[in-house]
Amino acid sequence: MRAAYSDAALDLVASVETYLTSGLFGDNSSVAGNAAAYYRGAARACALTVDLDPALVEEVDHPVLESLRRAYVDEALRDCMGGRDAAGGAALTSYLALRDRVLGESLIESGSGRAGVPGFLSRDEAPWLNDLLVRRFDETTTIDGARVGVTPVELTPELEGARSRSLNLARRSVPRLAADVFGGVRHVVLYRADQPYSGYTNAAPLFIFLGAATFEREHFAAELLLHESLHQKLNDISVVRSLFRPGYDDAKSVTVTVPWSFGRARTRHFAADRTFAAFHVYSHQALLYIGMAATAGTTEEADLALRNVVLSWARAAHFARAVRGDIQVEFGPDGRRLAGWLTRAVDDMGEFGLPDGTRLRDHREEFAGV
Repeated sequence: MRAAYSDAALDLVASVETYLTSGLFGDNSSVAGNAAAYYRGAARACALTVDLDPALVEEVDHPVLESLRRAYVDEALRDCMGGRDAAGGAALTSYLALRDRVLGESLIESGSGRAGVPGFLSRDEAPWLNDLLVRRFDETTTIDGARVGVTPVELTPELEGARSRSLNLARRSVPRLAADVFGGVRHVVLYRADQPYSGYTNAAPLFIFLGAATFEREHFAAELLLHESLHQKLNDISVVRSLFRPGYDDAKSVTVTVPWSFGRARTRHFAADRTFAAFHVYSHQALLYIGMAATAGTTEEADLALRNVVLSWARAAHFARAVRGDIQVEFGPDGRRLAGWLTRAVDDMGEFGLPDGTRLRDHREEFAGV
């Protein structure tokens, strides 16, 4: 990138990432803190409902246990609110059995796990614990309704090096945004599968899952590390904010047309929940690639980043238009605020000038990719 474009890109990154890490939906320390408080209250309420000592389901300073606790509390809360107290009690009992095994084996936190630098979860101390998370991810990972087939992978020095380089690329490109978003994730769990390259599941919150093959391309791994961490952030937002109207039913939601499908000629339709998830990711992803272009070491790296800027921004702009349409009827008060908040970021990035003299807003229809 020529110096003038690099300077403009850096100025834009500084402005937009400050916006995306501030306020109601941006400050992840506040978002994560609110979510933690929600789960403290939900766990206590469920325990009292099923005549269980609330102290048994309090937070434990162990990353896997806290992930499992939240997943089982979600399950118990759904059951108890639906009048199925026995099933809610069974969910909490399942968690307690896992908790007792972990504490009984004196398992401690593995990997770096420093704030803003999620490390791999190691299989060295307790392979069964790592594999449990992979299995929970596998059970919720489908493409076109079919199970993908996910298996655990052993950590190697090469993969650890690739993880570090990919995280550093993201942190170099969008330093404030990366610190904010990665700060909400405890660990990266490795797996092997033909598809997909990465994933997130409410069955194992606070963790993100990346296929080993992802790390063969550093820019792609940096993108997916941010992508899946953003799903954790949005999940934390959703548990305390009224994103959807009362009585929202994902299966009956008004949908948004999505005219791209990763190499397959088909049109997809996203309900309101998935629309927010995609909009949230693409708006942040576009900024990541602007930062990559601005800090690229070679012309080839800059050109690759700029192609991804256009693709990511065009997809974000597609959702920005969509959330102004009929799907608004599915939004709650905070959902309307979130839609407007993300749209402003997309509009601001749309004014960015590309080296060919065009602006991102001139490329709204270039969302299909190759």
